[in-house]
Amino acid sequence: MALVRAHAHARAGLIGNPSDLYGGCGIGFAFEDFGAEVELAPAGECRFPSPLIDAAWRALADPELPPCRARFRCDVPRQAGLSGSSAIVLAALRAFAAFYGYSLPPGRLAELAWKAENELLGIRSGPMDRLIQAHGGLIWMDFARPFAPEAVEVLDPALLPPLRVAWDPAPGRPSGAVHDEVWDRWQAGDAAVRNALAGFRPLAQRALAALETGDYGELKACVSDNFDLRAAVFPIGARDRRLIAIGREHGAATKFCGSGGAALVVLDGTEDLAAIEAAYRAEGFDCLEPRLAGRPRPGEAWSAAGDWVDAEVPA
Repeated sequence: MALVRAHAHARAGLIGNPSDLYGGCGIGFAFEDFGAEVELAPAGECRFPSPLIDAAWRALADPELPPCRARFRCDVPRQAGLSGSSAIVLAALRAFAAFYGYSLPPGRLAELAWKAENELLGIRSGPMDRLIQAHGGLIWMDFARPFAPEAVEVLDPALLPPLRVAWDPAPGRPSGAVHDEVWDRWQAGDAAVRNALAGFRPLAQRALAALETGDYGELKACVSDNFDLRAAVFPIGARDRRLIAIGREHGAATKFCGSGGAALVVLDGTEDLAAIEAAYRAEGFDCLEPRLAGRPRPGEAWSAAGDWVDAEVPA
């Protein structure tokens, strides 16, 4: 068996998160500015540098398969809600599939990644991140049956308005910790949580119609409503509120890319983009224009920045 490498990109939710844990629907995209890369090579015994890669192995692998060693690198900003952990898991699953000659369609790949994090590591998370990273590009998702083939529709990236991603370089809270309290309230039948989360499905459908007709004003309204629905039931820290507020103060629409730590800034072309970017940087945030990423192909070259990790590290 030869050495193999595989990768997965960061992702951003355009609309619908966090309803993926609650049977909603949404739109999101993968972007190639950040990602994770996993390398596998033959070895005398299995040696994995992260619980995330070990969980990917356990979700996928037959214990009778020949052992391998792994190393990885990831340049997704840590705990910024851009799905760095699941990028490592997806990259590992792709690498294992290539190493052992498995075929993993995107839906199955996303399901295995979800299993690795939720069932094997106990990280509370929905299918949205894994579906986006498995399919690549811009996609519509129905979370009622998230891993069924008909649950995902590929959309034309040309439909997107101008976008920016702004994030806090200081690590925030793990995404699982953000979700746990609201999940417990949902399970207990909390009326406030149930009512707020029921609003995400019609909101996402409105946003899809606005995207398809090029109504960026309506899309911006949906994006703003998405954050406000979330804020009705999820705690929002002061730095995260500034991420949202800065864009809004300059006429943009903003919401979290994921669980907090990064904001998606949605524009219609009338805003002063230079002023928005300067305002974020003035308060210690980073900002970029995301470059959409398609689905990685076997053997496709791409390298995450940073050093390889080949010793045991925390997840």
